[in-house]
Amino acid sequence: MFYLVLVMIVLAGGVITLVAVQNLSNTTQLEVLIWQAPALPAGLLILGAFILGALLLYLSSVGSAISDRKQIRKLSQRVKELEQKQAQPPQPPQAPSAMMPPQGPAGSGPTPIQMQPTAPIMQMPGMSGPLKS
Repeated sequence: MFYLVLVMIVLAGGVITLVAVQNLSNTTQLEVLIWQAPALPAGLLILGAFILGALLLYLSSVGSAISDRKQIRKLSQRVKELEQKQAQPPQPPQAPSAMMPPQGPAGSGPTPIQMQPTAPIMQMPGMSGPLKS
């Protein structure tokens, strides 16, 4: 992949150089709003535009790389925290206990019972009832 990109860069640079060399004898005056550049060969203007575009692309990619690097550091720290949390032994859930009123002979006192928490049963999407054969 690296070699493919390198070949594409060399080809693009060669084409730009060829166009610039062939247009060195033609002079052109560049005008931007009220500013006028001195008469320069068209080849130099083309080469300058290519170099300016490459420089702007490089600067924007450096900014993006710095942002990505910060995000990678933050996510790596988060992964470490989650791995440490997962390495700790899980604590068994504590079931709530409730006291029932006495049901035996009078004066025996309340009997503790263990209640298991239950989740509400939710119908699966698209299912209106039990399957019929």
